[in-house]
Amino acid sequence: MTPHHLHALAAAWSLQAARQVLAFHVDRERRHNANGLLDAAPILRSPTYGTRHATGDHGDPTGTLLLDTRPTRDTTWSDLNRRLDGKLRWLADQTPTAPAGPDPWWRLYDALPRLQPGTAATIGRHLTDEERWVRDAIRQPRPTAPLVGVPCPHCGERQLVVQTAGPAEAWTVVCTTGRLCIGPGCGCGMPGAVEGVAHIWPRHVVLGAVAGAAPTAVGETA
Repeated sequence: MTPHHLHALAAAWSLQAARQVLAFHVDRERRHNANGLLDAAPILRSPTYGTRHATGDHGDPTGTLLLDTRPTRDTTWSDLNRRLDGKLRWLADQTPTAPAGPDPWWRLYDALPRLQPGTAATIGRHLTDEERWVRDAIRQPRPTAPLVGVPCPHCGERQLVVQTAGPAEAWTVVCTTGRLCIGPGCGCGMPGAVEGVAHIWPRHVVLGAVAGAAPTAVGETA
């Protein structure tokens, strides 16, 4: 699988994790709005309710009380969720190999491995853009963990991190030095290496290349 595919899949899994947090906020918002229907209108909690004015008339606000019969409207989180689902659905519809189904994220995830590298890169950029604003909204960075003591397959520096969104078999490794691939012949050893693309490897490839080690988890050795 090429670096373009790996970057796109990593963005997809990270976006799905953020999407689940967004869904939690939507559900909490809906429950909060439903509970709000049971609260008394602010005017009924006025300290003047049930008193008498100096002119002798009652301070009861019945004459000015307006009942808002409009249904409660999901705001903020629900709006963001609708925007995200709409973008994912549009992306899936533009991807010929995407299967049919109700979940646009799954349709894209299923199609990604079969795409040409250039198409995977385009989808990956869209997914990364969506992931960025969702994570800004939920205030959570992309989940990562340091890969302690393991040298980078390209530069040899020990500044690798594992991108841990999704199941363990989908985790990928990136180097935080920021050095880019130089294309065919690059020391990164990745098939389909593309000049100018950030280095990325499947986690099992990096761990399997560590001489004398058979790690089973991030930073562990046998």
